[in-house]
This record gives sequence, C-alpha cells and structure tokens, in this order.
Amino acid sequence: MPDEFTQRRRIMIAKYRAMPVALALAGVIALACGAGAAAHDSDNRGDPGDLAGTWQVQITLRNCTSGAPVGAPFYSLLTFADGGTVTETTANSMFFPAIRGPGHGVWSRGRHKGEYSAATVAFITMDGALVKTQTITQVIDMGPGPNKFTTPKAEIEFFDPAGNLLTTGCASAVGSRFGL
Repeated sequence: MPDEFTQRRRIMIAKYRAMPVALALAGVIALACGAGAAAHDSDNRGDPGDLAGTWQVQITLRNCTSGAPVGAPFYSLLTFADGGTVTETTANSMFFPAIRGPGHGVWSRGRHKGEYSAATVAFITMDGALVKTQTITQVIDMGPGPNKFTTPKAEIEFFDPAGNLLTTGCASAVGSRFGL
C-alpha cells in the first residue's frame, strides 16, 4: 500500500492533469487580470501560521534513493494565494540553454495542522518551442514558527509535450516568509 505522501501526490497530479493546458492557461490569465480575487478562503484570514504569502525557498536536489545532495542549492520564490493557487519562479541555472517559465499550480491544507500539499507545472522551451514540462509535487510542513517551512521530499517529473514521462528527481527545501 502506498505511503501517505505517495497517495497525496497521486491525487494532486490527477487533479492537475485532469485540467487541459488551455484551461490552466485561461485560469492563469484570469488570475493575472484580477478575476480570481473573489476566490478567497475566508478561514485563512488572520492565521499567522497559514501558508498564504510569498516565500523565499532554498532547494537542494537530492538522489531519490540515498537522499544525498546533488549539486549546489539554489533559490526559488513561491507565492501561495488564498483560494489555493501557487505561482513559482526559480533561479536554477541547470535549465540553460533551455528557458524554464514560472510554475503555476495548486495547494491545499493537509490532514494535520501546519501541513500542506502543493503541485506546480512549468513549461521548458528551447528556441521558443515547448520541449518538456516540469511537475513538482510536495508536502510542506510549517515551522518552526509561522514564518518558516520545510519540504522534506519533493518529487520532480519531466514530461515531453505529449505527456510521456522522461525522467524523475527529488529535492528538499526550506522556506522563509518574505515580508517587510
């Protein structure tokens, strides 16, 4: 029987893949235009331990079997919006000469206080053509305190434009809430 992380990851991927890319892009455009502002999870208001907000995150790629670090850490910014959307940008230089666009996705509360799940997808292009997509799924543990989080294990998958799995990877992360 798959562990809880694997089950939640499968659910998040199934939810995201069920939505055609065109619908996802339309949703992103609508959010960018402010049409998504009405989608607000009111029980998040005033909760300092909530995931909503912008986070500076240090990511370490890891060997999926041994957990050993692979290469130097790099940074990303993640913005979790009330209502369950997430936007992510990365400073990972491993994509050069390809260009990786921002990641867009969804997040939700986990079964335990301070636990969240997130899944994002990003386009990777070369000379203006889509060459693959990157999907990242992760469980996020809030703490210590309301302005830090850890991701003990994130799973990374790369797909060709037809949706065929090309390769997988793993990572861990630590995040700090961005704020004034």
